[in-house]
Amino acid sequence: MNQLVAGMLARHFPDIWLTGEVSGLRAYPSGHLYFTLKDENAQIDAVCFRSAASRLKFKLEDGLEVVGHGKLDLYEARGKYQVVLDRVEPKGLGALQLRFEQLKKRLAAEGLFDESRKRPLPVLPRVVGIVTSAAGAAIHDMIRTLRLHRARVEVLVWPSQVQGDGAAEQVAAGIAALNDYPGVDVIIVGRGGGSLEDLWAFNEEPVARAIFASKAPVVSGVGHETDFTIADFAADVRAATPTAAAQLVAAGWQELDERLARAADELVEAAEQALLGRVQRLDELVRDRAFESVRTRLADGRLAIERGLAGVERGVRELVRHDSAALAGLRERLARQHPAERLARTRGRLESSLGRAARAAENRLARWRERGGNAMARLDALSPLASLARGYAVCLDAGGRVVSRVGQVGAGDRVQVRVADGDIGCEVLEARPAADKEADR
Repeated sequence: MNQLVAGMLARHFPDIWLTGEVSGLRAYPSGHLYFTLKDENAQIDAVCFRSAASRLKFKLEDGLEVVGHGKLDLYEARGKYQVVLDRVEPKGLGALQLRFEQLKKRLAAEGLFDESRKRPLPVLPRVVGIVTSAAGAAIHDMIRTLRLHRARVEVLVWPSQVQGDGAAEQVAAGIAALNDYPGVDVIIVGRGGGSLEDLWAFNEEPVARAIFASKAPVVSGVGHETDFTIADFAADVRAATPTAAAQLVAAGWQELDERLARAADELVEAAEQALLGRVQRLDELVRDRAFESVRTRLADGRLAIERGLAGVERGVRELVRHDSAALAGLRERLARQHPAERLARTRGRLESSLGRAARAAENRLARWRERGGNAMARLDALSPLASLARGYAVCLDAGGRVVSRVGQVGAGDRVQVRVADGDIGCEVLEARPAADKEADR
């Protein structure tokens, strides 16, 4: 049946012109455009396939009144007929668009859109009111964005219908109710994208007047970036989307977090620099002239030990060479004499001699190691660093020279007393020789 009807429509309506207002426009990735053409009495589904849509010299939008040419067709799968347009031309403004322009002009003349009355958003709001649908994606996007930007805010949501009959009155009532709630710092009014009809609640006069009367600043975030509503013009700040509105409200909190993070980084860097300065100071102390004599004596001690060990090694080598020569001589004598019994006795004497030589070398090495360890212990005992660790101190004059005599300083001189873990700045009150101290007793 549908096939027969489709054939009849193709025969009788192959070339038609019609005028209507575009509504419910849907653009698909394939490039096809689907919408409804309507007037005050009727409406019909229309499609503009990619080949025809690509030839349009303007952007087809909801609310636009157009003149179209095409043919009448039946979509057999659903039994619905539609007009397939191969040419579309604009015919002035649609009725809704004309109504929008008229309301915009009238409210602007009353001063509802004046820039001079628009208020800045609070930098760090604590209570944020939102008027939107509780079931839409916009409310979840806005709350998620506030959390993502670390806004420390209390969120008050006023659920409202955002399209259809009565939606404008509910949105206006929500704005008024949030203004009566104590402590609300800013209000977001918004919803996600849609057709002109879907967004029309935000083009109504009650919404514009409620925004104008709001005591708290209002951010309008309706539709997509290309959508403009009367609410956008009346609001203190217009955001391209509901998500963008939440970003604007949370911007101060995000900036505060970034500043705190930068301050933390600067503190860590300052601590690292201070630690580096302490390390450099420690290196300077280690290289101080007061310790040069200690390092020299330690180096001399090590050199003496190394020389002693070298002497021991030379002695051992000499013993080995001597014993090797003796062994070679014995071998030669054995080769001349040859008797097995004399050879065995000689071998025994030789092995005994080698054992004594090895034990003597080991004993000599042990004595040198003991002497070297004793020398190192004495050097460590002489080190000023060890003395400092036991509670002694080194006194340096203003020129950094070691004070070893009372006569090197006088009353009022500044000196520096070096202890195990740092320096102490001191002033000389009195300088007396040891003889004077004994006399006082």
